[in-house]
Amino acid sequence: MNKQYTFNCNTSDLIEHIKNWIYSPELKEIVQAFDGCFPSSLSTLRDHAQWLLTFSERWDYRSLQKQAHDKRTGENARWQIKSSDITVPQKEALTAGIYPLGLIGIEMPSINDFDYIIALGGARFSCLYRPKYVYNLLYSCGIKAKAVVLLSGMRPVSDSERAATDTYAPHANTEYDLINSGAEQTFNLSKNYREEIYRNENPNKGWAVRTYDITSDMIPVYSVSGPSSEPEKRRANSADTYKFFLDRYNVRKGQKLLLVTSQIYVPYQQLEALRTLALPRNLYIETVGFPVEWAGKMQGMMEPANYLQEIRSTIQAINRYLDAVDY
Repeated sequence: MNKQYTFNCNTSDLIEHIKNWIYSPELKEIVQAFDGCFPSSLSTLRDHAQWLLTFSERWDYRSLQKQAHDKRTGENARWQIKSSDITVPQKEALTAGIYPLGLIGIEMPSINDFDYIIALGGARFSCLYRPKYVYNLLYSCGIKAKAVVLLSGMRPVSDSERAATDTYAPHANTEYDLINSGAEQTFNLSKNYREEIYRNENPNKGWAVRTYDITSDMIPVYSVSGPSSEPEKRRANSADTYKFFLDRYNVRKGQKLLLVTSQIYVPYQQLEALRTLALPRNLYIETVGFPVEWAGKMQGMMEPANYLQEIRSTIQAINRYLDAVDY
């Protein structure tokens, strides 16, 4: 199997990892399959990253399909992205590249002792499989942590994901409800818990913190949903929720966090966490994803267009990281 170009490293080594990813033959093959070629005038890493950012606009399937999709249903969900316009040679280049580029195959962290292991919220089955994988890491794979954190938002559950979410959380109204239900089933958590909730007529200002009652031999489990830093414009994003959690639990410099997401999002999530958390707060962070075979077709995130979209997301994250550091 080909070498994998990962970002699961300390920040001091990250520029070298970014270079390996940007200059990888696998990414070059994907670009060429879409009739692209790095101009000979590009001389620096930043030049290449910025060129890729512009070139990858053709892979922004969410935006490309947004207008037509919104007219029909009002939703613009990642699992509804279509791949019908992608050719066989393009699919072949992509299939050969997704493992080396880290969009599949990153399941285990490089160390086994963390302060917090964090299941990130998401859509459809994500709020079931991510807590489930946290449980597997802790109780089957020998990973240690002082606490488990469920990190989510107050995003309403959409109609198009109900076929999935109703199988494990039929009464959920929000992503926060989904991940709580997923974790309660996975960890066999007591229905007894302490909870603080702030509600506002603007739901983007709302937040919640839940502490589950556990037995003496269990790891503490917390569920956190943070407010938006721009509540008049949007819901809370990942950076908002991270900051709320870090401040609320007084996470200190040098502490170690393991993020658990879906494999397709590992490169993007890792880069964003390194930029927004590790750099300013001096934290050690790794990101892993649950096995892709768990979700099957119903998760709806394994089509060529999905992988191309997340390659673009990684390119965007690389550009933001390069803008933030002096190297």
